[in-house]
Amino acid sequence: MRQLDLPARFAAALEAVPADLRAGPIGLAVSGGSDSVALLTLAHQWAAKSGASLIVLTVDHRLRPASAAEAETVAALSKRLGLPHQTLQWQAPEARQSAARRARHALLAGALKSAGGQLLLTGHTADDQAETFLMRARQGSGWYGLACMRALSLSPVWPEGAGVWIARPLLGERRTRLRDWLTGQGTGWAEDPSNENPAFERARVRARLSGPDDRLTGRLLSCQQRFALLRAIEDVALADWLEKSVTLTPDGAALARLDALPPERAARALGTLIQCLSGRETPPRAENLAGLIARIHGAPAFRGATLGGVRVSPNRLGLKLSPERARNLNAPDCTALGSRIGAFRRLFLNSAQEIAAGSGKESFLQDVPPIFCPDTVSFVRDLP
Repeated sequence: MRQLDLPARFAAALEAVPADLRAGPIGLAVSGGSDSVALLTLAHQWAAKSGASLIVLTVDHRLRPASAAEAETVAALSKRLGLPHQTLQWQAPEARQSAARRARHALLAGALKSAGGQLLLTGHTADDQAETFLMRARQGSGWYGLACMRALSLSPVWPEGAGVWIARPLLGERRTRLRDWLTGQGTGWAEDPSNENPAFERARVRARLSGPDDRLTGRLLSCQQRFALLRAIEDVALADWLEKSVTLTPDGAALARLDALPPERAARALGTLIQCLSGRETPPRAENLAGLIARIHGAPAFRGATLGGVRVSPNRLGLKLSPERARNLNAPDCTALGSRIGAFRRLFLNSAQEIAAGSGKESFLQDVPPIFCPDTVSFVRDLP
């Protein structure tokens, strides 16, 4: 069997993204490093054949003296390729990676939506996936988290990222292969010194995985891919639950039944719903969700509690979940809540489609219809 070359693999990855998300201009997040320059070059070649419209977006975090010049280099490369480019500046920079990540995604989402697009491409690679696996394992993540990054996901910021999807068409590619390909194209890239700064965990993990023995990265990716398959199966069940067991009320609350779900799935389902209702960017902590589920399932006299800024109380139909709006300034109204829950359902279903398309073996997933219709500090408080 002849193996596809890199441009063909890139095109196949993008064509697996639902067509409606590829409508309108597609954003490219390009910093100037090798991964994002490869993304830019490959996307330009793909667009020339497919007719897709692209817009290049560079975030200048203003944390390093060289960042402005790097953004100008990306702008010049985009101009040579005939692509529109915007440099987005972070107006309140702070030297925390979590803050920089949130600011970056908020700026990218805002610029993309202003241009009329809804799909953002990033240059995450298989090496990034292995690093993420190792970092999450060190932090004690469960198997669902160890499935790591998705090929297609929702923007991680809210409300700025509402309606924005992120595709990672290079997630199956190794960084060395991309750099070899760029060298063959006669294209250079910038090196970000923060990638080697041991003050950052990812830099330390990257150094650990960059030794002469490459077998560890391969083993990590093998484990991650197996967890991704399990996640796809779990996601089908979560999508089904969102459709059949959740009802929205006109006041922006939700009615849900959890009694038919096993405890781990019930905790995950409840976390998704709390995240949607609260308007926060992450679900409550896993241990808090597990504790609340144990009380709901195990206590016949459960009177209610709050978790993640959402009031959870018994109801004749199961549970009623209502956001504490005084604590959740970004809590969505009923229309926005329906859209956010619909986006999560689409995310869960597309996970199964990705696995089925990529493996050719898990045929039982191929019948799933592709229906597309500030960090949380969680605690539980008893209700009176």
